[in-house]
Amino acid sequence: MTVAHHTHSLFARLPRRSVLAAAIAVASISVDAAAQEQQQRAGRAALEEVVVTSRRVTESLQSTPISVVAVSSDQLQNMGVTDLGNLDAFIPNISTGTGMGSNGWASFSIRGVGGGQGWVYQESGVGVYIDDIYYPRAMGALLDVVDVEQIEVLRGPQGTLFGRNTSGGAIRYVTAKPEPEFGGKFIGAIGSYDRRDVTGIVNIPLTDELSSRFTVASKSRDGFIRRQIDGIKMGNSEITAARAQLRWQTDDWDVNLATDVLETKNDGVARVIPRRDPTHIYPNLLGDPTYSRAVTGDKYTVEGGDKPDYANVESFGITLTAEHNLNENWSIKSLTGFRDNESSAYQDWDLSTYNLYQTQQDTEFSNWSQEFQFNGSLFDGRLELVSGLFYMVEEAEFTNLRLNPGVPNGALVEFIDLETTSKAIYGQGTFKATDRLSFTLGLRWSEDEKDFYSAYGPLVGENNESWSSVTPRLGTEFQINDDVMVYLSAAKGFKSGGMNNRPQANIPNNGILPYDPEELWTYEAGFRSELADGRVRFNATYFHTKYEDIQTTAPRVVNGVPVQFTENAASATMEGIEFELTALLTDRLTLRAGGGWIDASYDDLGGATTLNKDTPFQRTPEYSYNIGFSYDQPLASGAQLSMNLDWGWKDKQFNNDSAVNGFYLPSYGLLNGRIAYEPASGKWELALVGTNLTDKYYKVTGFGGNPAETFFGFEQADIGRPREVGVELTVHF
Repeated sequence: MTVAHHTHSLFARLPRRSVLAAAIAVASISVDAAAQEQQQRAGRAALEEVVVTSRRVTESLQSTPISVVAVSSDQLQNMGVTDLGNLDAFIPNISTGTGMGSNGWASFSIRGVGGGQGWVYQESGVGVYIDDIYYPRAMGALLDVVDVEQIEVLRGPQGTLFGRNTSGGAIRYVTAKPEPEFGGKFIGAIGSYDRRDVTGIVNIPLTDELSSRFTVASKSRDGFIRRQIDGIKMGNSEITAARAQLRWQTDDWDVNLATDVLETKNDGVARVIPRRDPTHIYPNLLGDPTYSRAVTGDKYTVEGGDKPDYANVESFGITLTAEHNLNENWSIKSLTGFRDNESSAYQDWDLSTYNLYQTQQDTEFSNWSQEFQFNGSLFDGRLELVSGLFYMVEEAEFTNLRLNPGVPNGALVEFIDLETTSKAIYGQGTFKATDRLSFTLGLRWSEDEKDFYSAYGPLVGENNESWSSVTPRLGTEFQINDDVMVYLSAAKGFKSGGMNNRPQANIPNNGILPYDPEELWTYEAGFRSELADGRVRFNATYFHTKYEDIQTTAPRVVNGVPVQFTENAASATMEGIEFELTALLTDRLTLRAGGGWIDASYDDLGGATTLNKDTPFQRTPEYSYNIGFSYDQPLASGAQLSMNLDWGWKDKQFNNDSAVNGFYLPSYGLLNGRIAYEPASGKWELALVGTNLTDKYYKVTGFGGNPAETFFGFEQADIGRPREVGVELTVHF
């Protein structure tokens, strides 16, 4: 099926989707143009330029030929976004949440590509980068927004410049850096559910060339799902974070050394049990027809087990980035990163007083990465080049004590030891054939090798496998005039292969069998424009993706017990659109809006027995949109009143990669608002903030929602936070 055919089918369907079409026709954005401060252009107020580094070089968003969403620190605060987990409501065609039954580990999906529930033996199709250092595991990746400069979401495969596991896209978390001037700020907040947040930031210059920056944060809030048995509130959070940086800057050098620590604690994920089925295996083994009594009927209450849930994470990281200008045309950059994470979690899956099924999980991983970049230009700047080498080693251990897995009073210990070595070489060049026409060509070679050992009860298994891939990017960009750019591109993405994690008897190699990487090609057509003397920014992207060797889970019955295996068993086609708009309606009023649509369907099921042509893709809402307003009102005293209102909506979505244990997350919309007062001195700001103002009850993930699930006999759902209001005080010094 050709791209042209799919394009035709897209526009043929649009009239029947009037709600999205109308929203898009009026305005649609992602919050990419986050900076809403006004500047003067041609004597009139205009939108501030948005600068990104999504192609490893600093450039204007409007000249970047990929689909990028850039959200500044101020915009994150105005929207009430406190971590990566609640950002997706305001960005079309992206879904974030927790993995199914994974105690809060992050799961990301962009344009229907992501996968993985966060376990150490699974990979995701979305790469997470902190200051351009790759963050390989989702543990702790729902990063709290503390002293951030900008968050960039790159939609579509980034297989040339970022490479590893970015077939769906990448999330770049850019922290604020030390500056050569003394200053800082204090941010305090109190609010609903006993919210208590304190953040302190100070920037201290040490010499003319050396400066430092220190950040300390403590944030806490109570849970909102009450256990009847003991009154404990699940869904609470306690976060402590600290970061220290040193930066050395000269005419030719920019060196930044940073270290951070993070500790999070909670009394379990906020989840409920909407349904129990007494005809399933567990209640039959118990012989107790009252098994279903633990369904409380209250949407914020569960019965609770005899031992409370908990999930604790400790993380330590250190990075060193050094950039040296060799001359006016060439520079070399080194990025070195080390991170160590430890996690401990207990989960009573059925949340009842029965001793049915609990897990005690302990995870530890450490990774070290080194990247060298060589950037420059030739032919009087007509050819811009980015190239580099990448190397990473990751070691991970996972211990899972499974209590009563299948029969009462049974227990098994699962242990996994995994070492991953990844290396790559890449290069990308953009050649300006004329002042308006450019061509881009990029290529990356990647190789991943995994040494895997697993023990499950008395059974053990091990394996070693490596995979390699070449991922090109081709594109052409045409600058129609100073304000309008169009582009076409084709890019290949690569998601690493892996190992089935659990040993099973009577299967070759005791079931520790490899599965291959996923690969996809995405074709994009994009339009970037600034209109009305810089008062309107309108961007649009169409994409068409051919997705091959999709990693899916499929059940096998081994010795009468259903076992989940991952295999490459399907191919698919996806197409979609993303529209973005920011408009300065008056000198004081700014509109932000955005919309997205995805059509994803399987072309070939291969050997996947848990899929059919109508099986929905994991975390792929068909429609998503957002709209927001900012209004600034100067006061007679010279003070200023600022108001922000943001609404984001997601269509229903499926949270698993197969029908087994799959769970539909109903559609939902979130409304956040903020009103702030700043005096004429600008030394402090007092704000009234609110999130989920309509008090929407919504689900972020779930388990066992499909009737085909016949093992545990219960359904669970993780619930998003209800309406919260608070007061924030920011003091600058």
